[in-house]
Amino acid sequence: LGLWAASPWIAYWISRPISRKSYPIAPKERQELRRLARRTWLFFETFVGPDDHWLPPDHFQEDPRGLVAHRTSPTNIGLLLLSTLAAYDFGYIGLMNLILRLRSTLDGMDKLEQYRGHLLNWYDTRNLEPLPPRYVSAVDSGNLAGCLLSLQQGCLELEQSPAFSWQRW
Repeated sequence: LGLWAASPWIAYWISRPISRKSYPIAPKERQELRRLARRTWLFFETFVGPDDHWLPPDHFQEDPRGLVAHRTSPTNIGLLLLSTLAAYDFGYIGLMNLILRLRSTLDGMDKLEQYRGHLLNWYDTRNLEPLPPRYVSAVDSGNLAGCLLSLQQGCLELEQSPAFSWQRW
């Protein structure tokens, strides 16, 4: 009975906005983060192109022979889409390059076999064939859905931003 009586107060208390302290990023840390962001984009810039239907490889193994894993997953695709938007935000690519890369990747995705609207877990990026075993991963589908929602919001913000800006991050 006591909890029921206190429930309005409890609901109010747990619904209050969370106050967070912001900690400024030191110049050296900012420089390191920018370096990591540029290296991450360099991976996609180097390995995502027409030979792989603009879909990202799973990984690149530098040693011993420099091998590219020409397979991809919904998570990899989602991360590529967000990395492309981030590359634009950081000024690594221009607006037209952003549009062309996103469109090319989305066109590549449209060619992938699906099961009940879901992408399968692994595809060969060169011929777009699903790789065995063929299954839908709830985790990968969720990752892709989250990335697509974030991409949508980023693209909606692009509509409101100036076409050209001297100031970037």
